[in-house]
Amino acid sequence: MREVLIPKLKNPSLISQLSSLYETFKNVPKDENLNFNLDQLIFTGPLLTLPICSYIKTTGSTYSINDASNIKSYLNTIKFPNGVNSVSEFARQIQKTKNYIPISILHKENPMERERLESLFANMVYKTVDKTGIEGIGNVIYYPISELVANIFDHSKDDKGFIYSQFYPTLNSLDICIVDRGRGLTAAYKQEKNRDLSDENAIAEVMMGNSTKPDKERGYGVRTSKQVVCEALGGEFILLSGSSALVSAKKRERLIALPNFFWQGVIIAYRIPIPTNPIDISPYLE
Repeated sequence: MREVLIPKLKNPSLISQLSSLYETFKNVPKDENLNFNLDQLIFTGPLLTLPICSYIKTTGSTYSINDASNIKSYLNTIKFPNGVNSVSEFARQIQKTKNYIPISILHKENPMERERLESLFANMVYKTVDKTGIEGIGNVIYYPISELVANIFDHSKDDKGFIYSQFYPTLNSLDICIVDRGRGLTAAYKQEKNRDLSDENAIAEVMMGNSTKPDKERGYGVRTSKQVVCEALGGEFILLSGSSALVSAKKRERLIALPNFFWQGVIIAYRIPIPTNPIDISPYLE
């Protein structure tokens, strides 16, 4: 089993996490069994942690970390890499450590349990960040989570999805990452609409609201979630599939190629500054 050394993050920004993720999986053949060496990490974030977690869970890969590592206890607390996959397990974990929300794994075959776990996760995120009862902050938390999780089971053809969040009190901001290891956007457009698209063009189609579904239904969930994050809140949004990624912040965004890199499925990560005044996201919904 080949060992991959995960590069140390320069800072907790989404771009830094994306850069470390790219270096981690660059030149990795599809579904190769790996041992991820975490010894260099002083801290981590959802955009780096969750894809590695999902890769370990779906490929039988492993990880190693020095007992003296700064983040070992943190990873244990958030239940890396196994996560939690039931409401009862989630509740037990929250009772043990009220300051951290564990990695959650949502399963397609049990929709009622999945929806309850998704709701519990969102509620805990809300309680973590809303200390003053600011009007509209609930919609800020619940809307993107609901839309982006639904997107996993509507389009990926995967039987599970992964979700994790981290609140940064000193930055007054929240990171959320949602990951699947499904067919990916390019394959979805090919299989559902017989369209041959590059990874870059497939991401562009999603952001135009062109659904992968075979009927004429529009697919606004990802696009409106990005608008809420970037335009309503001034946050950052990253969508990655295959060998391309969309990086968006406020009114600036770009599609970037990721040479010698391939992610089977979709990764979405976003960072939102926590509002200090009432917020209305309705003008950004379609």
